[in-house]
This record gives sequence, C-alpha cells and structure tokens, in this order.
Amino acid sequence: MATITKYKIKSGKELWRCVYPGSIDPLTNKVKRTTKRGFKTKAECQKFLNAKLSEIDNHGYSSNENLRYKDVYGYFFDSYKNTVKESTLNRVEGLFKHHIIPSLGKYEIKKITTPMCQEAVNQWSLKFSSFKMIKYYASMVFKEAVRLRIIFENPMDLIVMPRKKAKIDDKPLNFWTKEETAKFFDQLYKTYSDHNQKAIAAFRVLFFTGMRKGELLALQVSDIDFKNKTLSINKSVSRGIDNVPIIDTPKTKTSIRTIGLDEQTLKILKSWISFLRKDMLARGYNIDTEPNQLLFPNTENKSLSLTKINKWLQFIIDEYNKTHKDELKRINVHGIRHTACSLMLESGSSIKAVQLQLGHSDTSQIMKVYWHISTKTQLDTVNNLAKFVNF
Repeated sequence: MATITKYKIKSGKELWRCVYPGSIDPLTNKVKRTTKRGFKTKAECQKFLNAKLSEIDNHGYSSNENLRYKDVYGYFFDSYKNTVKESTLNRVEGLFKHHIIPSLGKYEIKKITTPMCQEAVNQWSLKFSSFKMIKYYASMVFKEAVRLRIIFENPMDLIVMPRKKAKIDDKPLNFWTKEETAKFFDQLYKTYSDHNQKAIAAFRVLFFTGMRKGELLALQVSDIDFKNKTLSINKSVSRGIDNVPIIDTPKTKTSIRTIGLDEQTLKILKSWISFLRKDMLARGYNIDTEPNQLLFPNTENKSLSLTKINKWLQFIIDEYNKTHKDELKRINVHGIRHTACSLMLESGSSIKAVQLQLGHSDTSQIMKVYWHISTKTQLDTVNNLAKFVNF
C-alpha cells in the first residue's frame, strides 16, 4: 500500500515523502517497501509516486534498487558458471576482472545509462581488438538485471558499435617458411639432442600435424596407433579456474579427429616412448600400468605446464640468433600451427584436407587466416599468371 505523508526537518521546514512497494529481493522474493523523501509539495510527491506505481503496473516489481553493477555480476556469474566449460569460465572471469568491472562495476546498475555504456565501449575499442567480445559479456550482466527485474531495459542495446579503422600491419607474420623451419630443427637438435628428447618429440609432432598446443599436452600414449600410423586427438589441456591446467574436451566438435603420422614422426615417437618408459621408471612411475599415460608429462607424471613449450621455443630461437649472422624470426607456439598449415598448402595439399588435419569446422578459417601467409604461394600465383598470358 502506498502512502504520502508530511514531515518536518530540523529547520522547521515541512516536506513530503512517499512510501511504496518498490522492489523484490531476488534472494528472498519478498516485496520491500521504499521511502522517497524531500518533496517540496504534495503534488510533486504524488507525481513521483504515480510514475513509480505506473512502472510497477507495466513491468512488475523491480529487485533491489541499490545494487551495483558488480553485485549483479555476482548473480550472473553464479548462473553462468554452470553453462560453460571451466576454461571458458576462466577466460570470461578474466574479461570482467580486468576490463568490465573496472569500467562499470562501481555504479548502481539502475543509474547506468546508454551514454555511459557507449563511453565504456569506445574506450575498449581503442585499447583491445576483442572489444566486441568485452561488450557482449558486459551486456549479459544487464540482461541478468532485466531478468531479475532490477532494471527494465538493457542500456547496452542502444549503443553504436565503433568501427575499427583498418591498419597496415607491419608486425612480422606469425609463421616460418620451409627454410626457416629447417633452421629451427637444426638448432633444436644441436641444443637438445643430448638432454631433452621430450622437446624434440613435441616439436616434431607440432610441426608435422599442425595440432594446437593444448591438444599436444593432452595426448596419451594410447592415442598413437603405430600399426595404422594414426593419432587420435580427442581432448585438450586448458586453463581452469585460478589458471590451474585441466584436461577437457577439445575446442570444437570438429577438433575431435584422427590424423595420419609420417614414418619419421612415428620413429621419433617410438624412441621417445622408450626413453619415457625408462626415465619415469627411474622416478618411480611405471607408465605401462597407466591406462591414461600422458605422452608428454612433467617429471611428476602430471600435465606439462602450458608455458613450457613456449619457453623451449624461445630458447631455441635465442640460441640460433646467438650463433648465426642471420636472425631467425620470433614466432609463438600458435605460429607453429600457422607454419604447418602454410607448408601443407605449399606441398600441394587441398584446402579441405588441411581443414580436416587442423580440426577446423569449415574451410573459411583456412581461407581467411592461413592462405595469405605464404609468400611463396603469393609469388607462384602471380608468376603462373604471367606465364599463362605470356605478354
């Protein structure tokens, strides 16, 4: 029941206030009464109350009126965490922690306007290439607020998405040519042949399959079929909550695949498994009794750190550049996947075959991300045209 009453302040001045059933607590589902003071006239107070009661008639009761954005994020996160993989949850939690909450978290969610959201998105667009994803998740909290009847409209729905201006990318492409790859393997054997067979086997598999780093680290010895010369990829290591490595399903359904292995890679893997068996036995682990034995474990027979392959890669590049006049371009581990794809295409493999090898859902990724990265392919294209027209 809504009421309007008169009251006096210390100065003796008379003002008006109204009490109305303003909200529902989202946890208890009980109606909470809200008081609004400070009206100079009864008519002014009545006008405000009528607007509030009309709002309730049109939309129903709202939830707690003073909740901040970060409070509603808590409600959202509690629901969202049950709908996605742990690795996805960890990534999304990072977006909120580092980008969204610092921009919007302190404000009462009812007082956040479309212009405030526009400013936040504009700032994200200037700093991050993934600003559309940040905006998407920021908007999901407002959707949660609408669901809980804390607000009635999502202010993110009305913003104008900034358009990033095209830039000339002068960064070195994240892949190697056939010649650069050969230089890397030459240095790899020189550096690690006497004490790090694990690195040699791991890089051989990465370069000659194009698999993702997480897929490599989740491989088990039983995934290799030496008779049929195949390798099954059906899981991946990713970062869970608090960045703890976890073995989970692969990135997409098409990431689950069985691929062929060349003779040299099979030979290296046989040698590595033989070494692994002896090395782990000396550490107290009998890998022959482990049905889920990892192919590339750490010294405690657990999942290898996600950063270990990165460190090996950069160390080999550093060693090469120390001892050679020419410089081996610096790439990251994902650049090995780019390199594998580029070399597969250069060797004559079809785009469809490469798509299946890499576990992409369609060939568009190959066309957009990989086809343009091979300088040799580009030169062959224009040279073939020149030979064909012959003038």
